[in-house]
Amino acid sequence: MRREWRLLAIASIALAVGVLGAEPYARLASPVYAAAARIIALGHPWQIISIGLGPGGSGPGSVLRLTGAVRARSDDPTPAAVLVGKLQADAVVESPVIFWAILLAWPATSVRQRFAYVALGIPLFVCLEIATTVCELVNPLAYASAVLAGNPDPLTGWERWTRFLEAGGRVALALIAALLAISLARTVKRAA
Repeated sequence: MRREWRLLAIASIALAVGVLGAEPYARLASPVYAAAARIIALGHPWQIISIGLGPGGSGPGSVLRLTGAVRARSDDPTPAAVLVGKLQADAVVESPVIFWAILLAWPATSVRQRFAYVALGIPLFVCLEIATTVCELVNPLAYASAVLAGNPDPLTGWERWTRFLEAGGRVALALIAALLAISLARTVKRAA
């Protein structure tokens, strides 16, 4: 098969997976997101109550929701606020589609090299999901913590990161992570 046709086929499959698989992917990934959010919350006065997929408020599509409690101090018995972080299911599946499409479409000289791409891609993919989806979901908790600390209009690092992701950073990170996995696989092959 000519290279152009193969790339067109992979892009078409990736698009179909993204369109049809957004909600099932977000539902399957929810436990991973919950675990990562709980780990991130360890050093903060936050408590992750739940993460789940539900209907969007206006229009079609589902929304991934993180519900969390924020305390003014970690030792406070009752939370000062309960907040909900939301992310469209279509946005959740964007990074995986781009990451895996690039990783699987990249030319490999052998099946072993393709396996190396995937094997090195899995841990990078998990880091990508935490850096994009989970960080975007916990942003409201960071904002509430800053407000409770006395900052009336905080621009936290979490907020800056979320703005970066929403302005195309999610796509850029997926591309960089895929190319990093490919580069690492080729470096390991040369070293062996």
